[in-house]
Amino acid sequence: MIMKNFKVFCPFKHKGTHKGVDLIPESTSVTPEITAYDDGEVIFTQVITTTNKSTGTAGMGTAIAIRHSGNIITRYQHIKSLKVKKGDKVKKNQPIAIFSRPTNGNSTGPHLHFDISLPTKPNKDYIQGKFMGETRYYVDPLPYITEKAEQPKAETKTKIVMVALNVRSGPGMNYPRLKVLAPGTKVNVLEERDGWTRIDINRWVATKHLK
Repeated sequence: MIMKNFKVFCPFKHKGTHKGVDLIPESTSVTPEITAYDDGEVIFTQVITTTNKSTGTAGMGTAIAIRHSGNIITRYQHIKSLKVKKGDKVKKNQPIAIFSRPTNGNSTGPHLHFDISLPTKPNKDYIQGKFMGETRYYVDPLPYITEKAEQPKAETKTKIVMVALNVRSGPGMNYPRLKVLAPGTKVNVLEERDGWTRIDINRWVATKHLK
């Protein structure tokens, strides 16, 4: 549950382009906390306190994005009082911000915009978009934030390590070495960038040594 006692203000695919759902508290007398959808790493934060007409990142207003297992990304937009920063590890249901009154970003009224995106095309309705240079596939998040909801599943590619391979904390030789993988180890391919492959949160290996 990312916000207690909410109701839907604007649904997924409204006018064909809305990538998530807009949620508001059932009561206007409360200012609820916003909590993390699941365990993950904060990959984006920004603070924008005024409204604008931007269609880019600035339109998200004060916002947070979290990358979860399976390279699933959740975004929380038009919020305030951030409790986390980029690089932080978060746990499911951990408070990360609070609902904002007044609103901010490209918004006409107070609400939480929440979306879920996958790295590969799902076998369900989706909207394709980009975030932080990545192609993403946005699905209706509402079924996943109700009680007894299942986490969306993203098909994860795997590859095999061909040589004894250093695992680093980032995509480059300048990042610290964390451990060494033995030849034959199977790893998940969560993201590929500039000759490096992310196999877990803050775990990268050189792509040329995978098959």
